[in-house]
Amino acid sequence: MYNACRVGVLSDASVMRGTLSMEKHRRLRETDIIARLPDSERALLYQESVRKKYPKCAIIHSPGDRGEFVNYVLSGRVKIYNLSACGKEIIYRFCTSNSFFGIAEIFGEDREVFAESMEETEVMCIAKERFEDLIRRHPDIALMVMQILGSRIRQAHRAIMDFVVCDVRARLAQLLIKLAEMNGVVNKDGTTTLKNKFTHQEMANMIGAIRQTVNVNINDLKRAGYIRCADGRITIVSMSRLHELTAD
Repeated sequence: MYNACRVGVLSDASVMRGTLSMEKHRRLRETDIIARLPDSERALLYQESVRKKYPKCAIIHSPGDRGEFVNYVLSGRVKIYNLSACGKEIIYRFCTSNSFFGIAEIFGEDREVFAESMEETEVMCIAKERFEDLIRRHPDIALMVMQILGSRIRQAHRAIMDFVVCDVRARLAQLLIKLAEMNGVVNKDGTTTLKNKFTHQEMANMIGAIRQTVNVNINDLKRAGYIRCADGRITIVSMSRLHELTAD
């Protein structure tokens, strides 16, 4: 159980860590490859690519599929995950509008993960050869791709470290911070609301826990005043207070 009184004055380092994390992610999120293309190049890309619409819970690709396309989410939400040997779902990330998935396979690898639509979703499929041509004509795009892949590698490394050294409470706090950075809207009162809904099972699958444990910890966070929940969406009352939990 959490004791709301135990969180007193926050250290400057904790507040700074939360601020820098948010700013770093904003810079990365603004690195939208499609938006940075010249108008003529962007129009040609849309013309030569294939648009596909998927209903909720449709499998877009599976492990072992050929990586023939780079996928760009136009609308909706895509879950990237894998299955453990015992069939447990392990969620790596969610991709929302203006984000890529399947980008690593342009280097000649087959798919290693599942991609599944979480709601009605439209995806622009860019042929591998077309994407490679784009990089040759615009070398700065290669740097953006490296930035995206590098960020995902760092996130994977942090997740492994967190799993080894952090308890469920800290991992859940870190997950909420990450989701807020990727998917949060800052309200007028300074709180941050997650735009998308995430079930307790999904959050459990992202931090290597069971749903019941996440239920208990979410309720504890609500009672202690760290978060609020309404209409299935989570609002973080204070990012800096949540960062304090990860440092315990």
